[in-house]
Amino acid sequence: MPNADRPGFMPADRKPSEELLFKIDASNSTNVFVGDVMDSNAAGSVRPAAGSAPTQTIGVVVALYDANNVPVGAPNSIHSTKYLPSGYAGYALIALALPGRRFIGQAITGKTPAAADVFATSDITAGTGDTVTGRSGHELTYTALNTEGQCFILGKVDSPDNEWGEYCKLYFCFNEGQLMGTGKSVGV
Repeated sequence: MPNADRPGFMPADRKPSEELLFKIDASNSTNVFVGDVMDSNAAGSVRPAAGSAPTQTIGVVVALYDANNVPVGAPNSIHSTKYLPSGYAGYALIALALPGRRFIGQAITGKTPAAADVFATSDITAGTGDTVTGRSGHELTYTALNTEGQCFILGKVDSPDNEWGEYCKLYFCFNEGQLMGTGKSVGV
């Protein structure tokens, strides 16, 4: 059975002590989804990472709130959507990209991770989220392993519905970000 295509990132383990609430200001011009990688922004706010090599990574969104701190999509929320629309202020609960903290993600469509890729490095791609499901579009680029250094691949998520190949769910840790040094150099 082929692996399911489920983009977006999530922490391998929820650790409330390693999660912080950050402001998203109304100048944000991108929809924000749970599973998005977030970069630091002006005045203590965060914004979705752009491009294939974020340089100011804070972590991954695990929950979104409107400007009144009500979960988006909840009955009393300003937003009936499962995401925070662009141009609106709100808050993101972020699983911090701390050294060694594990996250789960998949490679972009058409790439086929294999066991030989463990300990390789890859960047992320900030794909467009799905406004119907609220699912993030962020994935590992997997286009130039060991020449990109944003993420460090740790292995395959051990699950009966996850095999090496396209859409394989992978454990990784952020190798570069605001809360760490430069991380492991690219390559193995």
